[in-house]
Amino acid sequence: MASLLTGWNPIKYFPEYHGPYDVGTVDLEIPAADLLSPCDTPDGAPPTIAFRMFYPCVKPAKGEADRPVRWIPQPQRIHIASVMKYVGIGEKTAGLASYLLRQLYWIRLPAHRNARMLEAPTESGRWPVTFFSHGLAGSRNAYSQICGDLASNGMIVISMDHRDGSSPIQYVRATATTEAHTVQPSRIPHAPMTDDVYEARDKQLRIRIWEMCMAYEALVKMDQGHNIQNLDSNTSRNPKERMEVLWRFNDMMDIHRPGKVTWSGHSFGAATMVQLLKSIFYYKDRTDSDGKPLITPNADAAVIQQIAPESPTLLLDMWSTPLKSPNQRFLWDRPLPSYASGGPNGANLLSILSESFQNWEDNLNINKEIVAKPSLSRRPSVAPMIIREKGRLLPAFARLRAPSPAADSGYGSAGSRDRSPTRQASHGSGLTTPSKASSSQASPERTGSSERTPGPHMFFVGMTQHFNQSDYGILFPYITQKTTKAEEPERCLELNVRAMVQVIRESGIQVGGQDDREILDKEGGVRKWIPIATAGDETDLQQSASRPGALSAINRKLSVSSTARPAGSERRATDGMTMGQKMEAQLQKQKAIEQLDTMAA
Repeated sequence: MASLLTGWNPIKYFPEYHGPYDVGTVDLEIPAADLLSPCDTPDGAPPTIAFRMFYPCVKPAKGEADRPVRWIPQPQRIHIASVMKYVGIGEKTAGLASYLLRQLYWIRLPAHRNARMLEAPTESGRWPVTFFSHGLAGSRNAYSQICGDLASNGMIVISMDHRDGSSPIQYVRATATTEAHTVQPSRIPHAPMTDDVYEARDKQLRIRIWEMCMAYEALVKMDQGHNIQNLDSNTSRNPKERMEVLWRFNDMMDIHRPGKVTWSGHSFGAATMVQLLKSIFYYKDRTDSDGKPLITPNADAAVIQQIAPESPTLLLDMWSTPLKSPNQRFLWDRPLPSYASGGPNGANLLSILSESFQNWEDNLNINKEIVAKPSLSRRPSVAPMIIREKGRLLPAFARLRAPSPAADSGYGSAGSRDRSPTRQASHGSGLTTPSKASSSQASPERTGSSERTPGPHMFFVGMTQHFNQSDYGILFPYITQKTTKAEEPERCLELNVRAMVQVIRESGIQVGGQDDREILDKEGGVRKWIPIATAGDETDLQQSASRPGALSAINRKLSVSSTARPAGSERRATDGMTMGQKMEAQLQKQKAIEQLDTMAA
């Protein structure tokens, strides 16, 4: 039995991260009462906010205490049993198996608990921040490889623990006014999507969005040096031992400049990020007739100033069904903030699907609708001012056009929108950053847009399943390959992180490593990394199809198409065609119709 289990789980430790920095972690659980609430507390919200922070660190020297970071949190056996019950295994069987799978207890992350934070080599002297929201059956532990790998590229990653009933189990510690308790999973069906089911998902989204806004409030307090009570003892050995490390984050997080925080998530977490961004960005436009909102932020909510058209948005295998809630039509009818007038027009949007979700046609179409360039009727019509009267501050959005990330004065300049600096590696730091132009009035954000790969960016990874963007694929490669035919789980995660880092880099945020434009190239060339044409891409292609040689170029560019179709359906004539072939067939069909009309006339 032991040898069989070892075969199922050949990886005792996670692979090393790919970025240039070592990674530290700290776990936090903060009483909600200690934070300024960004809105009215939603029904069912927990009394604490919990998340793990991954950050670039100083690797502990030989002989220094180096606490291991276990993949399965305490109490480990109960967590294993809870996951197994969540996926449908009977309680008795799950309980027995949790005793047998003891080798899972020793899996640890290639990270250092409570390690000293590395000084940021960025121009601002601060590390960029990325939020990550987990999907159903997930937790802050389930995406540790992606979050740790992002941190190794020079950023602080906030991996949320959502207490909305979407995890197999969540432990909530006691506060001064509340008792310790557990949050059990909510049994909400995936189908049919009735009004009650949509309302249940909306309730979860209200909690999730509130939790992330609260976590942002916590970061603001930490960065400003306020003392925050951390209920998590932050040790994996002695439960009575404590280590206070939150003071290390004082003045270390780039969270005050609008649009500089990245918002990412997987599955239900990706849908959470879409609803968060839209809810905050458009909150002033909502009226009482627009249904019950997911959040109505207070005027002093810190997150309001952060979410802007420039905010990088990274959506991994988004489960988009909850976005169609009848009560959230207000959000559905509005595009992501990136498409606001004057925004980056999708260049900061990334959607990465597994092949299984790419073959799920309904979900694929909604994903395309969310990230695609909107029609003129859906584009926000009010353009934020990007000029100022003499002596007056620019609005928050226009402040993104500072000469450099460290020189954000808030004032405009005559030539700040006309220069086009190139990207180069920052000497001595290993960071990739927009270079300074010859003129002091140059603007990396505005001029950097000409250096960006046009968006939105939408890809899928060949031979992958939905779980491949979590840790499960790399920890259980034998089982997943035999049961689902998923291949190369490490490569899948590596491709995801490469694309995520590049989109952040091209958004004018300093991160580690070299420019990696190849990963966003829609002409392909990266093995198993396959571009998906969005509605905007198809429109652009149709408009240019009349040019000589255009169709053959399109056919070469979009050379991959999905061959999946619903079970039992008949094969259509267009199945297996590339986008270019479909367009060519459509034009030929149109010409034939026109010829018949001419003959009939």
